Amino acid sequence: MAARAVLVAAFALAILALSAQRAVAADAAVPFLGRWESVSRSAGGIGQILEFRADGTMTQWAAVLVELTYQVMKGPLLLTTYRHPGSGSAETQVAGLRFEGDTMIQLHPQSSHKTVLERKRRGGPGDDPIVGVWTTPHESGSTAYLLYTADGRLVYRLPIRADLGRWTVSGDQLTMTAGSGTTSFRYAVRGDRLVFDHEGKDVVYNRAEILDY
Repeated sequence: MAARAVLVAAFALAILALSAQRAVAADAAVPFLGRWESVSRSAGGIGQILEFRADGTMTQWAAVLVELTYQVMKGPLLLTTYRHPGSGSAETQVAGLRFEGDTMIQLHPQSSHKTVLERKRRGGPGDDPIVGVWTTPHESGSTAYLLYTADGRLVYRLPIRADLGRWTVSGDQLTMTAGSGTTSFRYAVRGDRLVFDHEGKDVVYNRAEILDY
């Protein structure tokens, strides 16, 4: 009886291992799984986010996508700089900075306004307290997500609308059905870029850094 039990257990473990190998192989065969953000945006910074899941479902967001830089100075003060994509001109805002546990408070001296952010994800060991993902309510009723990186980048994301859907793939042809429409494109994954061929022009998406919503 003991020998038979051992054989049954060994067989079960072998089946689990085979299933895991198949799952890994499936993920490797579908390199676009995950979340991607459009490089092209409107003048107001509105772009598109696509997330593809292994079960064939997807989410398509319209969102505000903005990249900035930041510095924490003595005070402490937070200097946040936005460089306009078209003109290249830079705009810098200064705010007082205070931390209370997992709450960050930014005090804006010119308007007497304060922004309160709650920590969503911590940075790595030894990083400054500001590093990580933070959330704050937006006046639109949505939640804004801000990623402060250790190398001084600030990634701002404000999801506006989410449409659920499904995807299918055949060779290099990816078909997406989300919201009220269906689209089909040839695609290629080049490192951390997902590239669609739209009427002979490349439509590029970068792999997303904020995965917290």
